[in-house]
Amino acid sequence: MKQGRAIFFEFLRIEATAKGIVYMASPKGSPATPFPMVELGDSRVVFENPEHDFPKRIIYRLTPDGSLNARVAGIEKGRATAEEWTWRRR
Repeated sequence: MKQGRAIFFEFLRIEATAKGIVYMASPKGSPATPFPMVELGDSRVVFENPEHDFPKRIIYRLTPDGSLNARVAGIEKGRATAEEWTWRRR
């Protein structure tokens, strides 16, 4: 949000496909970019698309306190970078 207006939005979905589980990201309503699941554990799931610039990797992790942590990592402007968010129940 900037000055009360949304400046970015993204549609996200997870699909079961013939090739497996795929995270589909559509920033600003653009065609979806697929990120196939490459790891699934009790409290963590990892999706990856090495051909994509940013992010190349998306990780969701459930923490011991019940919070959900998301991390995206990749190459932005020629440099390795990452962003993280955490959501907590109220």
